[in-house]
Amino acid sequence: MRLNAPADAKADAARARASAVRTALVLASIAAVFFFGIIASHWIGGDTVRIGVVGGAVLLFLLFGIGRHLRK
Repeated sequence: MRLNAPADAKADAARARASAVRTALVLASIAAVFFFGIIASHWIGGDTVRIGVVGGAVLLFLLFGIGRHLRK
């Protein structure tokens, strides 16, 4: 039996919550890039903007995903 079981459980819960928050931020940032990109493409009206939005979202996703794994 471990004496620090409640403290370990709290630490595990805090790590899980932090991981969930990071994942939510990544997904929210990708959604924001698409949302504002669609608005910008309608204002500017070009196919280049649409391609840039998709490319930016992919790049943002890769930066967050690779960055998270490099810190571990």
